[in-house]
Amino acid sequence: MKMRFLSVAAIVLLSACGGGGESNSNSNAAPDSSNSSNANAASPSGDRTESSSDTNTQDNVSSGSQADNTNEQSDHQSNADGNESSSEGNNEENEGAADNIGTAPIVDLKPPGAVLRKGNEIIINSVVTSPTENLTYAWMQVAGPEATLIGTDSQNLTVILPTTHSVEKDLFTFSLTVTNNAGLSTYVETDIESVNAMTELQASALLQQATLGATLTEIQAATGLSEEEWLDQQILLEPTYHTPFLENYPDRENPSHINRIDAWWKASLSAPDQLRQRVAFALSEIFVVSDANTSLKGEPEGMVAYYDTLLKHAFGNFRALLESVTLSPVMGVYLSHLGNEKADAERNIRPDENYAREVMQLFTIGLNELNLDGTAKLNDNNTIPTYSQQEIAGFAKVFTGWTFAYSARWDRPSRNYTLPMHAFSDYHSMEEKALLNGDIIPAGTGPEESMQQALDNLFSHQNVAPFISKQLIQRLVKSNPTPAYVERVASVFNDNGQGIRGDLAAVIKAILLDDEARKYSSVLVHSGKIKEPILTKVHLWRVLNARSELNRYYTWNLSTTYGQGPLLSPSVFNFFRPDHVPNELQGLGLVAPELQIATDSNMIATTNGHYGDLVWRMAERKNTLNPKTIYMYGQSDITMLSNNGLQALLDYYNLVYFAGSMSDSTRSALVDLDSYFARKDAVHRVAQLLYMVSLSPDFNYQN
Repeated sequence: MKMRFLSVAAIVLLSACGGGGESNSNSNAAPDSSNSSNANAASPSGDRTESSSDTNTQDNVSSGSQADNTNEQSDHQSNADGNESSSEGNNEENEGAADNIGTAPIVDLKPPGAVLRKGNEIIINSVVTSPTENLTYAWMQVAGPEATLIGTDSQNLTVILPTTHSVEKDLFTFSLTVTNNAGLSTYVETDIESVNAMTELQASALLQQATLGATLTEIQAATGLSEEEWLDQQILLEPTYHTPFLENYPDRENPSHINRIDAWWKASLSAPDQLRQRVAFALSEIFVVSDANTSLKGEPEGMVAYYDTLLKHAFGNFRALLESVTLSPVMGVYLSHLGNEKADAERNIRPDENYAREVMQLFTIGLNELNLDGTAKLNDNNTIPTYSQQEIAGFAKVFTGWTFAYSARWDRPSRNYTLPMHAFSDYHSMEEKALLNGDIIPAGTGPEESMQQALDNLFSHQNVAPFISKQLIQRLVKSNPTPAYVERVASVFNDNGQGIRGDLAAVIKAILLDDEARKYSSVLVHSGKIKEPILTKVHLWRVLNARSELNRYYTWNLSTTYGQGPLLSPSVFNFFRPDHVPNELQGLGLVAPELQIATDSNMIATTNGHYGDLVWRMAERKNTLNPKTIYMYGQSDITMLSNNGLQALLDYYNLVYFAGSMSDSTRSALVDLDSYFARKDAVHRVAQLLYMVSLSPDFNYQN
């Protein structure tokens, strides 16, 4: 809270000294709101000057001290002069009283100290010190969105803050002029700010983008907070790592591939740090590794450790993430730079170039030079490549001499998939290495120093900010962000406001708090994105508290049923490319990445998968449960339908599954469906309604 005030007495004194400027006969006028951002309060005379209550208080103390000194001197006079001394003392006291009457009131404003919410009613109290009792008060709003003021002529002001429903804070300035019966006034200003208090639908919309699928409890917990407060709370939560959920396969001494999937489900369904889980899932589709049809399928501990690396760095610095990914033995095996040797002509060995290509093309800078807004830079109307074979060869040399940690010898690797790789200098290329933008690593540079210089070179490239920012926007918010949106986020990537580059927490906040994600998401053309099939499944499972009696989530066929699964991509290019253009969008300048896996076979399999979950495996339909089977629990839905009716249940579905975007046509279709099954019991009706929800366009489209 800032407070600015100025007494009329001080203004008169300044005017008398020639410093007051032109006077204004209206001593109670408030300053023009266009100048409210000025650090100095506007005086009633139209000047911009500033004083403090300490100055006014000091004036009063000085007047009183002079009277006391005069009285002390009169005590030393002779009795013969008593009448004269008494007369002089009375004169001094009268002069002191006159001085007090001629002093403007001292005013201090006390706005509420707590976080102020948009739409709330608040009281701004004033504390007034004045030798006279007959005071008048005049409150005004000087700046900010129009608020409702109650009691503008009272000592304390009641303010009803407007509900603007914007992510940004609302900033207000209010003023108070206090005038005594001598006509002397003091003008005071105070600044306050209010933050948004999310409604349930606003909270649901944010959590749809920022979680793996929000439950009613999570939506209600976010309601009343601002968007930024919820994000900050999530960022501060300790990471829920997946390794503690990794168990051995029954009757075996080691975990298997399905135990890795089981660990992912357990963490994804129960973790409180949902924002981190969602961001890590997005990163897993950029920094791709996969155990589908690779030797990594037999390394569940390493795969889970890799996913934990993404969780660890989700809100950290991109440079640290890039290094951890590069040195991961899982990535080293997947893209073959683990065990990569320097050139040896006699043995016909050349450095492997696989990771050198992909770390540039997929993980950092892309194929062509970009503007900050993500659009391609052009030279004679042609795109400009970011690298050539020279840079590929240079980075390939950097990534030589690295193998498993704690390997006693190069030819006897430890096969430890959970710790960062270790370097053997004898197998590292000591040749000169050409990097991006003409940088060179000198000949004779060892593996560790070469690695650091190479990663610094990649991290500092101008493409990294727009290349990574746009992909994160696509994974979290929308497939077709405007160039302005990309530029705003990329600017935060380059500088988080404190001179730090690559702050992913700041980048994620910039993505989710942007007007294009919040304020205009429902009105911009081509907003939103197709939901990934696996995320629709996770959402349904989280809301319906899916579980088995054995607490196992053995989902063997995710890729064949939903076209994707965690770390199950068919290649390093992910399940879909960020620039995928379906035939229906050709020529429109639009992309729809997720539709690359919307094949006929995948769509049929996904439909059948939802039917099996929501209809056949609704727990309330069963008399006995198979302890191995994962069931959905819809009792709260069943009770709501029975007690409150269909419309209440659809309102609930609109909140938790649609974030308020259920269309009239979808609602009408659900009503018709329920009418068709009207003779069935509530359990059967709920199961069919949930199945229809899972198939509806509104549910499968995130807006």
